[in-house]
Amino acid sequence: MGAPEAIHLADGPGCLLPTGGVTAWWYRPERPGPRARAGVVVLPIQGGDYEVSTHFAEAFARMGYHALRFERRAEWLEPERPLDELVLLLRQYRQDVRDGMTEWLARPGGPERLGLFGVSMGAGVGAAVAGVDSRLRASVLCIGGSGLARVLMETEDTDIRAYRDALAARLGQDLPTLARTLGEALSPVDPEHEAGGMDATTTLFIAARFDRVVRWRESLALWRAIGRPRRVTLPCGHYSAAVFVPWIRWLARRWFDRHLL
Repeated sequence: MGAPEAIHLADGPGCLLPTGGVTAWWYRPERPGPRARAGVVVLPIQGGDYEVSTHFAEAFARMGYHALRFERRAEWLEPERPLDELVLLLRQYRQDVRDGMTEWLARPGGPERLGLFGVSMGAGVGAAVAGVDSRLRASVLCIGGSGLARVLMETEDTDIRAYRDALAARLGQDLPTLARTLGEALSPVDPEHEAGGMDATTTLFIAARFDRVVRWRESLALWRAIGRPRRVTLPCGHYSAAVFVPWIRWLARRWFDRHLL
């Protein structure tokens, strides 16, 4: 596989939270064929080194699709960041994805039709983008949910718990007060608001029944907001979903073949 091509999206004059821009990586299909006319936007999880999104972007390229893997504009969960800046970051990143799609479609040799693949945080961002952008003809959302404030307050993820505790200390709030503060701040940017604009008939929703990061209640909330699309429920937790990656790849390939070719 050839090295991916960087597409850097600079901060424009209307950027809500300038950080120097954001980079996406274009993976070209390994072989010619009908899939080479379509592309899959791949969105990252909340943290880490892009291992998950890189894996799937490379997999889609091996299948014969184009793939555009986004990096993060900035780290999502920095306890020193004011909550109003976190809201701006969430809004701007959604616009970054749409701007990246526009740039990608305009480039010579790029795809003609687009799908979207997102895992965890990427699934929530993806739902918000796909709900307002009809250029996305199909979506596969994995182990994501809505209720951002509830996820932050109830998750058992070590990094998110550390963020929650540090944020509570910085604001001088106990956890019940912090839950109300987060709810008020993040409710306007919760993905369930835009998710209702998605086409449920072209959305595949993959959930983890025993998820203790994005709990079942939050998973169902996003699924219902989309309009109860086809759902595949994995008998695992958030991180143990890695066992099912080969099946997820197969499901995604079949879904995109059905709706993008």
